[in-house]
Amino acid sequence: MKTEIAKDIEVAEHQIQYDTQCKKVLGNKRILSWIMRETVSEFSHMSVDDIYKCIEQEPEISTIYVDPGRTNTKDKITGINTEDKVQNEGSVTYDIRFEAYVPGEHEKIKLIINIESQKDFYPGYPIISRGIYYGARMVSAQNGVEFREPDYGDIKKVYSIWICMGAPKYIGNAVSIYEIHKTDIIGKIPDISEDYDKMCIVMICLNEKSRVKNAFFNMMNTLLSATLDVRTKKQILQDEYEIPMNDGLGKEVDLMCNLSEYVWERGIEAGIQTGIQTGREETIRTIVKKLLGIGSVSDEIIMEAAGITRDELEEIRVHM
Repeated sequence: MKTEIAKDIEVAEHQIQYDTQCKKVLGNKRILSWIMRETVSEFSHMSVDDIYKCIEQEPEISTIYVDPGRTNTKDKITGINTEDKVQNEGSVTYDIRFEAYVPGEHEKIKLIINIESQKDFYPGYPIISRGIYYGARMVSAQNGVEFREPDYGDIKKVYSIWICMGAPKYIGNAVSIYEIHKTDIIGKIPDISEDYDKMCIVMICLNEKSRVKNAFFNMMNTLLSATLDVRTKKQILQDEYEIPMNDGLGKEVDLMCNLSEYVWERGIEAGIQTGIQTGREETIRTIVKKLLGIGSVSDEIIMEAAGITRDELEEIRVHM
C-alpha cells in the first residue's frame, strides 16, 4: 500500500505533467491564432486561418530562458535567443514563445510573442508587473540577435500575453491591454508610433461559470474546462469553432483531459483521506483526554487502548 507521502508525490508529478500538457495545447498554432486575433492588434482584422499562416515556425515551449546572463553570445543576427540565464540562479523559462509575421506592402513585420498561463489570479505578486518584466526582457534580449547598437529602430515589437484560468467571479471573462502611448505635454514632437510602440502586455481572465456571448471566451473556457468530458470538449471545439481534432491537437487534448481527470480524482481522494485521518486523530485525542482526566488509568493502558506512543501521549497531556 502506498504511503500518503508517496501518493502526494504522485499527484504532484501528474500536476506538473498536466501543466506541461496545457502549455502544449495552448502552444498549438490553431489555438495561438485564436488568441492572437483577440489580443494582438496587428492581427485583429484577419481570419484565424490567415493568422495561422503567419506563424511560420513551431512555438518554443518551456525552452527559452527569461533571466539575463548569456544572452548575446551569437555572432549573427538570427532568430530568437534561447540562452537567458544568470549564473548561480535558477532558470525560468517562457511558457510559450514564438515569432509571427504581419503581412506588409513592402515587407513582413516581425513580432515576438510570449504566452503565459496562470492558475492563480493572486500568486503573491501583481501578474501585470511580471508581464512587464517578461516584455522588457524580450526587448533587451534582442540586442545582438535582432539588432546591433546603435540600430535601435530594428527592435521588434513584443507581446507578453497572460492567461489567468479560474479568475475571480467579480472579474469573470475579461481582456485588458497595457501598452506604450505618447502624450504631448507642451507642443508636439514629430515622430511615428512604430518608434515607441515596442511592447504590449495583455491580461486574459477566464471564468468558466461566467458565460458571455463571445466566441473567443467560450472557446477558451471550453478548451480549458475542468468539468467537460474529453469527447464533449473535442466535439464543441470542432463543430462550433472549426478547430480540427483529427490531427496532433486532438491527441494533446486527450492527454490534457486524462491528466486533469487524474489530478482531480486524486485530489478529492486525498481530501477525503485527510478528513478521515483528521477526524480519527481528533476522536483519539478526545478519548485520551477523558482517560487522563479519570486519573486512575495508567499511561500504559491508555497508550495500548489508543494505539499511541508515549511521546504522543505527552503531547496530548501538555495541551490539556
